[in-house]
Amino acid sequence: MTCNYRFQQTGFKINQMIRQSENGEAVRKQILISILIGVLLIIVLFFFDKRILMWMQDLLGRENLPHAELFTDNALSLFYAVFAALFAFALISKNKKWIHLCLAYLMTQLIFSLGIVRILKVLLGRARPKYGSEFTFFETDFNFSSFPSGHAADAFVSGVFLYFLLKHSKYPGSRFVPLVYAFLIAISRIFVNVHYPSDVAAGMAIGIFGAWFFISRLPEYSVLKKGNMGLDE
Repeated sequence: MTCNYRFQQTGFKINQMIRQSENGEAVRKQILISILIGVLLIIVLFFFDKRILMWMQDLLGRENLPHAELFTDNALSLFYAVFAALFAFALISKNKKWIHLCLAYLMTQLIFSLGIVRILKVLLGRARPKYGSEFTFFETDFNFSSFPSGHAADAFVSGVFLYFLLKHSKYPGSRFVPLVYAFLIAISRIFVNVHYPSDVAAGMAIGIFGAWFFISRLPEYSVLKKGNMGLDE
C-alpha cells in the first residue's frame, strides 16, 4: 500500500510538473506573439503619425488646449497619491502582500518607466512634433526625446498594477477604471503636441510589459490569480 501510494504521488508530481512546463511554454509563446504584434503596430503607426496627430489636434480645438495641458501635466499625481496611500497603509498594517506589491510597483517605475524609457529616448533621439519627426540618435536635448512617451509608460505601469489589485479584490467591477484613466493620460500627450501616436503606443507597451513582468514575479502571484489581494482584510 505504501509503495502504491508513493508511486501515485510521484506520478501526480510528474504530471503537475509537465502541466506547469506546458503552461510556461504557452505563456512564453503568447508573450512573444504579443511583443511582435506590438512592434508591428508601432511600425505601422510611424507611417500615419502626422495624419493622426493633426486629426487629434483638430478634434480637440485650440479653445480646449489649456484644459488638456492642465490635465496632462497633473494627471499622474493621482496615481502617485493612490500608491503612496497604499504603501503607507501596507506599512502601518504590516500587510506583506501589499508591501510586496508596492515595492514591485516602485521597481517597475524605476526600471521601465524611468530607466528603459530614458535610455531609448537618448539612444533614438526622436524630435518632438514641433521640431520634426526624425531620429537624431544619441541626443539628450528634451526637444529630441519624443520616443517613447514616458508619461504613457508611467501611466500604464500604474494602471495595470491597480487593475490587478482591483480585479482580485471585492471591487472587480471597477478594475478597468485605472486603465481608462491611464489611456486618457497617454493620448493627452498627443493632444498637447509633445508626442506622436507611435511614441505613445511604445510607452504604453513598455508600461504594460513592465507591470506584467514584476506582477508575475510576486511571491503572492499564484494567490492573486486565485483569490483576492487582501483589500478586505
